[in-house]
Amino acid sequence: MMLFKKWVNEEVAFTLTSMVSIVIPTKNSSSTLEKCLSSIKNIDYSKDKIEVIIVDGYSTDNTVEIAKRYGCKIIFEDKQVISYARDIGFRHAKGDFIAFTDADCVVDKKWIKELMKHFNENVAAVGGPNITPEDDTEFAKRVGIVLSFLSKAGARYGLIGGEVREVHHNPTCNVMYRKRVLEEVGGFNCKLITVDDEELDYRIRKKGYKIMYTPYAIVYHYRKPTWKKFIKMAYTYGLGRMQAIKLHKDMGRWFHFLPSLVILIISVLLLLSFINNIFLWSAIAMLSVGSIITFISSVYLCVKYNKKKDSVITFFLLIIAWVLFWGIGFIRGAFK
Repeated sequence: MMLFKKWVNEEVAFTLTSMVSIVIPTKNSSSTLEKCLSSIKNIDYSKDKIEVIIVDGYSTDNTVEIAKRYGCKIIFEDKQVISYARDIGFRHAKGDFIAFTDADCVVDKKWIKELMKHFNENVAAVGGPNITPEDDTEFAKRVGIVLSFLSKAGARYGLIGGEVREVHHNPTCNVMYRKRVLEEVGGFNCKLITVDDEELDYRIRKKGYKIMYTPYAIVYHYRKPTWKKFIKMAYTYGLGRMQAIKLHKDMGRWFHFLPSLVILIISVLLLLSFINNIFLWSAIAMLSVGSIITFISSVYLCVKYNKKKDSVITFFLLIIAWVLFWGIGFIRGAFK
């Protein structure tokens, strides 16, 4: 028992003195990158043990100038696919550990140390929550609430809180990997539009490694500020999920198929309504039930988070938009 404790302490001591490479994909990220890099500059970790790698998709704003000002290592990529940006970033890294975050994130001062606490020989990755910051816009805060609510079904993107535990996946806005494990499994699948991080974690777990979550390694994540960006996010996440399921069938769960199934059923019923009105009433009934469930969920979110009454409408529309465009993206992914 004493030997085991000694080994664990030595392992923790090794990780806390190891080189860490922080990889951040960017593309016209000047509005948020300064906050991100400033927070990294203030991390409680030996500065000579950290390198920051910016993988830029040829930004047309001053993203690169900001990165240079903070002494970042800059790599350019021309595929405009975030999975490729992450992959090329870690392959240029010097660190034994690779931490990923996004340009619209602000990391906690103890971020690295809290992630490293939970590595042992069989742990390949450790991640934490991504929380909507207090200074985000009101619309973006509502987006964060909806994403956290929808994550309750099993997704990981907006999930917060909880306890230290083993999980199947941590989003790449807040996660750290052993570099040797990333190399062992072949890195990111650069053909995936989204869900590339979860597909990577799937392959890592298939190798017998563990992935851990800690609520104490905090990242504050600015949410999509406009309807257009939120809808695009929903669409690409649905598309990427279907692509991943085509690679690994057991990456699909019932709730992944539900939005597309509902869309297809209602579409068929509306087409059949030209034959008989009963199909039209069936479609209206399905839409009514869905609307009632969504409205009740919206009222619940409004009360739980003490939001103004007009938030109910925003929550309602955000949930509807996510389900609709996620489902459309999912169907598109079947053919892409």
